[in-house]
Parts: sequence; C-alpha cells; structure tokens
Amino acid sequence: MRPALTTSEAARRLGISKSTLLRAVRRGLVQAAFRTPGQHLRFAVEDLDAFQTELRSTQKEVA
Repeated sequence: MRPALTTSEAARRLGISKSTLLRAVRRGLVQAAFRTPGQHLRFAVEDLDAFQTELRSTQKEVA
C-alpha cells in the first residue's frame, strides 16, 4: 500500500485549510485515495501534487 496523508496533512502540504480541501473534494477537483474504515479521507501524495500544479496554473491564468 502506498503512503497516504490525512486531511490535515494534505491541507498543510497544499498550503490551504482543511475546509478548503474538503470543498475541493466535494466539487470533484481532487479525489481522496481511499476512506478508512472510520470513513476518514486519505490522500495520495501524487494526487495532491497534481492538484497543486492545477491550482498554480489556474492562478497564473487569472493573474
């Protein structure tokens, strides 16, 4: 199994709040790698890196 980050760890890595990350998940902008048996989200580093790249390219287009 590949390493996965908690919601807090993922948000910290992206430099955004947990609520912003959860909003992005609800909107389908980023996907959690899986849910734990307790229904907690876990995120793959690769998915977060791809999402962060997308965020940066969107910011450049707006600026």
